[in-house]
Amino acid sequence: MPGIGGALNIARWSLYASQLAVEVTSHNIANANTPGYSRQSLRVSANYPITMGPGQIGTGITAKEIFRAYDQFINEQICEKRSDYYYWDAQKWSLEEIEMIFNESGGYGINYLMSEFWNAWGDLVNNPDGVPEREALSAKTNNLIQAIRNIDYNLRSYQRHLDSNIRGCVDKTNTIIDQIADLNLQISSIEIDGMINANDLRDQRDMLVEELSGYMDISYYEEEQSGQLMVYVLGGTPLVLGKDSYSLSYERNSSTGYTDIFWNDISGRTVNITNKLDGGKIAGWVDVRDNKIDSYLDSMNTLTEELIWQVNSLHSEGVGLKSVSEMTGTVEISDPNISIATAGYSFSDKFQAGDFDIVVYDSDGNVVGRNSVSLAANATANDLITAIGGVGNMNAEIDSDNKLHIYADSGYTFAINPNSSSDSNNALAILGVNTFFSWDADAGAFTQTIDLNSVVSSDTELIAAGYLDSDNKIARGDNQVALSIYGLQDKVIDIAGTNTTLDGFYSSFVSEVGVHVQNAQINEKYNDTLLAQYIKRKESVTGVNLDEEMANLLKFQHAYQAAARLISITDEMMQTLLSIK
Repeated sequence: MPGIGGALNIARWSLYASQLAVEVTSHNIANANTPGYSRQSLRVSANYPITMGPGQIGTGITAKEIFRAYDQFINEQICEKRSDYYYWDAQKWSLEEIEMIFNESGGYGINYLMSEFWNAWGDLVNNPDGVPEREALSAKTNNLIQAIRNIDYNLRSYQRHLDSNIRGCVDKTNTIIDQIADLNLQISSIEIDGMINANDLRDQRDMLVEELSGYMDISYYEEEQSGQLMVYVLGGTPLVLGKDSYSLSYERNSSTGYTDIFWNDISGRTVNITNKLDGGKIAGWVDVRDNKIDSYLDSMNTLTEELIWQVNSLHSEGVGLKSVSEMTGTVEISDPNISIATAGYSFSDKFQAGDFDIVVYDSDGNVVGRNSVSLAANATANDLITAIGGVGNMNAEIDSDNKLHIYADSGYTFAINPNSSSDSNNALAILGVNTFFSWDADAGAFTQTIDLNSVVSSDTELIAAGYLDSDNKIARGDNQVALSIYGLQDKVIDIAGTNTTLDGFYSSFVSEVGVHVQNAQINEKYNDTLLAQYIKRKESVTGVNLDEEMANLLKFQHAYQAAARLISITDEMMQTLLSIK
């Protein structure tokens, strides 16, 4: 209605709009440093005019809604880049920890200890009957063994650490998923399209979605009518559908011993998504745990296996500084009637038709006889026992620990030597007889069980440095075995399908670890830069500029003062009318 009452009403709505604008600005200033807060603004418009007299007469201002600064595209890009960044961040920190486990940068890693091991054999080559050289070889071998075991133990420990992190992340994601669903319900119950916006709740929800994207690669969209957010993983597997949430769970995989992640349907159906996740911390840790570390463990195991075989195959048919009355293998024989080649021993595939010789001595050290132990390609452990028993004054049996026990008659000793006219059958090296290294095929990987054979560890004179002389006597100065083992340092062999040396295989493998670390560092830095750029763009849209807010305060203050002055003038006009008699 026009007139004094209309002017008073316009002033009233102007006061109200200015007051609301000041409150919104105050809210912005108060939350200038609040993480995830989006700057809010009051949307106003001219009130509906009245058509009369000379034309339309305005009726003032009306406050329509309080809305927040928001850019959907930037928010989606932040979630995407956040997933990529945290994937590579998880890889970077994990791989840097693993790189420290190998300790190559410090100069005391496997490369150094392998070199010391070969050098110790080289010293034995130069003085094959020297006791100090044998003691040094034993000590340096133990150093190498301990380093191999430590790497294996630390890698497996770190796998368990990552596994624990993954379980913790799954629990955290479930909490976030539930919170998003709860906020969906609150927002839809509060909002009225074009009138009431749950701005602060929406900020909280956006923060949770960003946090969730740090754990896994997600996609989402907002339903226009309800304002509820639908969140998916793997491109179409729901995590949040409005007020309904779909939880994740984890179970121990009986094969690997580590955690598998499952998506759970409301109906109770579960889907294993462990290896399907593509971004975020969880996927980064899963890749390191299941692929990177397993690959490193396999490579270490392959190296250790080849080291054991190459040294033992030479050592098993050599001789130390004295003959012996007995030898006992280190490998458990499960069934002596099965062919050695197919029995499933660690090195069964190395067995072949061939021979080795046994030389027997009497109590005075005189040679009693030299006999060949010949085995066919399908020979069993019992065939080996029979063949040894056919050598005069020699016996063989399976002892109470199910290991091959070779012994001479009372008053006799013996020594092992290669057969000069045929290849070795490798039976002794396969069954762990007269070997330099021992291992437990049933207890786990070679890296976990490699050890210095307790026989040579307790008596270094039994380290086989050479062969018998032409008279079948112990040749204390012979260094042929030590020379052959020392030569393994430069010998090119087939290791896991690659022709290389033992040292070369390890160096190549460690270089691969370094490449993985560098790749993770580069990608982490690249995605961190991208994420920072999008966050900066978001801040330019949603961030609170205190200078701008102070200017707005002054503007709204003057508007409020003008409206108040209008009320004062209208009051004076009313008083003038009322004073007329």
